[in-house]
Amino acid sequence: MYLVTYDTRLSALVVAPECADDLNDETTALVESAGFTWRPDIEAFTQPGQQDHQKTAWITLCLGQLGHAVLAAQGQQRKTTEQTP
Repeated sequence: MYLVTYDTRLSALVVAPECADDLNDETTALVESAGFTWRPDIEAFTQPGQQDHQKTAWITLCLGQLGHAVLAAQGQQRKTTEQTP
């Protein structure tokens, strides 16, 4: 299973496998050919940039076509509210 989402903290689209068993040569080649880079510190592929709904939909479709279950979530911009004393 894969999670595909936009992470506002990283400012990047993230493609994260549930476990190491989900990584294989075919899937890795597909994700990397789409411009994603593996980040071992978070154990996920990332592509920096603005949120891109079309890219999210495309990579979700491709992963599904390879037989992976995919959870796709649209990231939300975090807004903080400042309070004045």
